[in-house]
Amino acid sequence: MACANRRAGELLGCEAHELVGESTVDVRARLLARAADPQRAREALDRLWEHSEQEMSTDLALVDAAIRWLRVHSFPIHGAEGRLLGRGLLLEDITLEREAAQARSEALALAAHELKTPLAIIKGCATTLLGSSRRWDAAVQREMLEMIDTQADRLYEILNTLVDVWRLDSGTQTLHLAQVQFEELLRRLVEQRERSAPGHRFILRLPPSLPPVPCDPLRIEQTLNHLLDNAVRYSPGGGTIRLEVEAEGAELRVSITDQGLGIPREHLEHIFQRFYRLPREEAEGEEEGSGLGLAVARATIEAHGGRIWADSPGPGQGATFSFTLPLQATGELLAPGPTAEPLPALTSANAPAHSQGPTLRRERLASVLLAEQDARIARYLRAHLEEQGCQVQLATHSAQFFRLLDLQEPDLILLADLADITALELLRRLREFAETPVIALCTAGHEEEGVRLLDAGADDLVYKPFHLRELLARVRCRLRRRGRESAAEARYQRVFRTGDLVIDYAQHQVFVNGQPVQLSRTEYRLLSTLAQHAGMVMTHELLLEKVWGPEYSREIDFVWVYISRLRRKIEPDPRHPRYILTVPDVGYKLARLSG
Repeated sequence: MACANRRAGELLGCEAHELVGESTVDVRARLLARAADPQRAREALDRLWEHSEQEMSTDLALVDAAIRWLRVHSFPIHGAEGRLLGRGLLLEDITLEREAAQARSEALALAAHELKTPLAIIKGCATTLLGSSRRWDAAVQREMLEMIDTQADRLYEILNTLVDVWRLDSGTQTLHLAQVQFEELLRRLVEQRERSAPGHRFILRLPPSLPPVPCDPLRIEQTLNHLLDNAVRYSPGGGTIRLEVEAEGAELRVSITDQGLGIPREHLEHIFQRFYRLPREEAEGEEEGSGLGLAVARATIEAHGGRIWADSPGPGQGATFSFTLPLQATGELLAPGPTAEPLPALTSANAPAHSQGPTLRRERLASVLLAEQDARIARYLRAHLEEQGCQVQLATHSAQFFRLLDLQEPDLILLADLADITALELLRRLREFAETPVIALCTAGHEEEGVRLLDAGADDLVYKPFHLRELLARVRCRLRRRGRESAAEARYQRVFRTGDLVIDYAQHQVFVNGQPVQLSRTEYRLLSTLAQHAGMVMTHELLLEKVWGPEYSREIDFVWVYISRLRRKIEPDPRHPRYILTVPDVGYKLARLSG
């Protein structure tokens, strides 16, 4: 050994001074002595030692207090004249990397298992209905259709939760804080539960006065629904479910107590782990959940700076799930980070205010969709944009790009080549349906490509390698212009109302009973199109042309799917819609209802 550092000694289980100077240390023997599987380790190391002139690597499992994974890189060392002098070794502790990869693999396998049951039931019912020429009894046919509908709801719930888990893992879940009137939120949720679970009795206990709570209303509502689903599911035969709220010092505490199956003490600390379920005998006869709802609930509460936990006296004695939220948002939640020259915040100050509903912050962060396949450039740009107060979404493939675009229309797109499509082709497809401002990132020396990008609809062009200050200045310029356009539109746009449904065109937001509803970009366009022709029947073909474009005029399935999604989000009872009405064999219309 000519040189080594302290960490190499720790990984080999020896002192650093043993690896330098005149000492002789058999690194291979040290590794074999600590290997969890010596035979497999010997075969892997033999390949490295036999080919000292090549650069190679292998992963070894070492027995420590627990299993530790070590990546051994071997590379040749050459002298000035190119003569092979020896071999260098780089030892890398990859325990966390392997654990994360294993966790992802297990989560994927469990998610696939979760999806199989509802898909099998839907497929079985559909095959039964379609596979025979006989006319089914109306009651049997209705029963099968109800099974399809129920399992489609379950599929939607599982996929929605998986998307939330992905956002949490990738760090793309962003909290949109508002001052929420918690009493109104809880009363609305209890009313919904009383309709959907008539066999249960719900009791809501609130303090005399409850201050507004700074939180993300959609995420907290989702958390409350997960906890209520859990209480209903594990309370066979009905029973009472109590919701209690207390304001204690600087935090709000919410508890949901049921009279159901209860939780054995040894399972309490695991109940919020992903895909964790009580043993089958503990929940005999009960419909299983996805095993993800409580994990997402914990992540959401902790992201707000709160705590969540479960208590239970034992099996058969019910359970209580509690969480806290701070009554004042912390700097970590609100502050976008120090900056000398912040990006402009986009506001809707001129938008008409709602007469009812929670007090929402009118100022929001500028949203930027970054399409870039180079991970280093993406991390660099994302970090600097977020430091200046931007909400940044990252896409490396075209499918991911269009999915993010569908979830939320950004204020600006930074566009470069992706792994499976060029920036030019992606821009051409984007301009078929969207006019979102685009700054294209083009490689220096490709002036013709830059011209084609501008001709295809790019609003600005920056060549790589770019100067960061110049790029950020161009981003600020585009966002200022976008802000002025939004303010101008707000002066001419209005608020649409029908019943308890409100569409605020200036803010691109939808409210039901005064509470915000999170819609994807396509869902919002579909609802807006129906609202612009409220009371009128719109054919499937007309909706396809206005929302998706004339080339989709035959894809009627698109309309069915998105109408179903909209109804789940805005209708009090999606099976008996109040707002979006079906006109058989023709299309749909949005009903005009009095407030």
